[in-house]
Amino acid sequence: MPFTRTTSGLSNLHLFYDSDIIVFTEGGTQTFTLQEIEEGKYSTNSVDIKFWKNIFDINGLEKKVSFRAIGSKTASKSICEKIVNGEIHNIVVAKDRDLDEYVDTIYISPFILYTKGYSWENDVFIKDLTYEQIENMLLTAETPDEVNSIIDKVFNDFKRIGKNLAKLEIMFRKNGVKFISDMNGERFFNAKTHALINKEQFFQVLKEKKVLLDKPRMTTFSGPSICPFMTNYGKLLEALSMTVISYICKRFCNIKSIPKDIITISMIERFANKIKRVRDEYYFNLVTNLQNA
Repeated sequence: MPFTRTTSGLSNLHLFYDSDIIVFTEGGTQTFTLQEIEEGKYSTNSVDIKFWKNIFDINGLEKKVSFRAIGSKTASKSICEKIVNGEIHNIVVAKDRDLDEYVDTIYISPFILYTKGYSWENDVFIKDLTYEQIENMLLTAETPDEVNSIIDKVFNDFKRIGKNLAKLEIMFRKNGVKFISDMNGERFFNAKTHALINKEQFFQVLKEKKVLLDKPRMTTFSGPSICPFMTNYGKLLEALSMTVISYICKRFCNIKSIPKDIITISMIERFANKIKRVRDEYYFNLVTNLQNA
């Protein structure tokens, strides 16, 4: 039996990697079951790892960390349960908040770290950082007023409908069905024509999926107030930002193709620089609590 198949094996795993803690993240190129994770399988290449490493470094975590991307939310939930039940130690789970505050369980432990919003994309693909990215790619001395107007229009347009989209997702989840969070965010945009979100696509999805609900109903929401940007499906916010970047760069810079992965890495670094300049209290407190645990 592999060493890590036991509870004590998971707890002592850090010793084999010259680390104080092992940090499991969701994301990565593969998805692993809990059994596979306990057998020592994982990925080391993940944007989630890059995001959380920045969070730890910027906020002064002194513990030595070994990261493991495991992909599976189901597996990470099982590890969270072992942490809160005191079955394992020296293990950390860094995970997306998703809509757990509304439809699932939020685990309370300094060793379970949630993103501030739905996912790390909600922190990274925000209006200010999107503007910074576009400004960096423009070949003009000053950003044209028309560019500023387009960015404002796109994000204001999303703000008007974002809260209702989040409510629909929560309603569907409470009825056991995903609304749009199992879809590619790019479905709802078309940078070739304009940067605005395609609302007709949402109506189409609603029409297709409402038949899956036995008794569709808008439930009473408990939990924090719904934010059109932080509560929504992170991949949708990523697509919003990517679309406006692509649209403006094609129109004003004649840049016809932008590698998505390069922009993603750049945006993560922009967020890191932002919280270096101005401390993000949420993530600072997460790291402080982990350091003191």
